[in-house]
Amino acid sequence: MLRLIILLLMFVSIGLFAYVYLPVFMRRYSAAQEKRTEKAGSQLDSMFIFTEKKRLVRLFTITPLSLGALGFIIMGNPLGLIGGIALGLISPPIIIKNMSLARRNKFESQLVDALMLLVGSLKAGMSLNQAFEVLVEEMAPPISDEFALVVRENKMGVDLGECLVHLKQRMPVEDLSLISTAIGIVRDTGGDLTDVLEKLVFTIREKKKLDDRVKALTVQGRLQGYIMMVLPIAFSIFIYFVNPNNFQIMLEDSLGQMLLVWAVISEGIGVILIKKLSKVEV
Repeated sequence: MLRLIILLLMFVSIGLFAYVYLPVFMRRYSAAQEKRTEKAGSQLDSMFIFTEKKRLVRLFTITPLSLGALGFIIMGNPLGLIGGIALGLISPPIIIKNMSLARRNKFESQLVDALMLLVGSLKAGMSLNQAFEVLVEEMAPPISDEFALVVRENKMGVDLGECLVHLKQRMPVEDLSLISTAIGIVRDTGGDLTDVLEKLVFTIREKKKLDDRVKALTVQGRLQGYIMMVLPIAFSIFIYFVNPNNFQIMLEDSLGQMLLVWAVISEGIGVILIKKLSKVEV
């Protein structure tokens, strides 16, 4: 009888707790999801990837639930469920960020060819706006998409200098800042824009050679870092499948679970430190 009363009190307490705090949690969760969805939508719009907001909401909702269920099925304990949900929460923003970074890197790799095309168009007697239109027609995305937006803004009455400022905000590339600054100075003070752009081509090429040399000199350190990142995970998976009994204590014992969580945290710290130490600014 006493046990029944205790169980009844526990259920009542849990019910009251859920009744009071669950709406607050749901409101905060909805606000957080709204913020993440707006941020992801703006990032995708800047990459000319247009999608409906409800699809992004479904993505941010289904991904954690799916990975959480998958983690629970694989590991068979709440730790797998929590890990899967956490991975599902952080993976979509990381994927979108990597897509944006890849697009920015491709844009940067196209700048030299775009400058050469502008120089050729200016030497043929075209104006700068006409040279931009030729660039849009001849070059591939993403640089053609970005300069097409510059051309459209300029045709709508926006000053060309302001259009280039908007382009720098969408594409925070250092070489693009040099180009837009040089164009702005030549337009304001006068001068031979063709000669300035040719010198910029030489400068950007030499800078890229230096960047490639630095990457070649640091490739060994970065490779060692990647190996050290993958090795603990690969070794744990290998032990788990070869002899699960040796790894079972890490999943069932509370001390083992704490050590496993600390291993994941220290692995993340190590990844951040390796990236920081192997990155050389030029």
